[in-house]
Amino acid sequence: MKQNLKELWENELVTNIVLLVVGIILTIWPDESLNVAVNLVGSVVVLFGIVNLVMWFMNKGNNYASLFIGILSFIVGIFIIVRSATVISIIHILLGIAVLADGITNMKTLMNIKSDSKSWMALFISSIITIILGILLIFKPLFIADMVTRIGGIVIILCALEGLLIMFRIKKAIK
Repeated sequence: MKQNLKELWENELVTNIVLLVVGIILTIWPDESLNVAVNLVGSVVVLFGIVNLVMWFMNKGNNYASLFIGILSFIVGIFIIVRSATVISIIHILLGIAVLADGITNMKTLMNIKSDSKSWMALFISSIITIILGILLIFKPLFIADMVTRIGGIVIILCALEGLLIMFRIKKAIK
């Protein structure tokens, strides 16, 4: 039992230290972190395309779907890598459109069920905030991406610190 707790402690310690480092990196270098993430995704898509092309050649060209998927994946992956800033902007603009549409839909629904209750007013204010965030995502995508990445980094740091504190409590319990 003590050995299992010790192994758990060591694994969790490493995990929380890695999370702490990732959180710090995301908080300090949000733009670079997003670029690295997009480039990793692009690399995976390129690799997926290469694997499909190799499979097509190994099967002596019998499955044209593999050829098509391989070529398309390779081209999309290269585009993602070469135009990572554009990809980040497009993703945030699409997300902004979805958030804006959600806010407008919620606002329309609330206007149809007008009420004097406090919960109605809170939902109304929430809808306005959602609409504003959607507009910001559309017109200032990189600003929002930077802010969200930093907030995500801070949340990861807090989770890692909490995990480390728990691990040291477990260490005391093991002794």
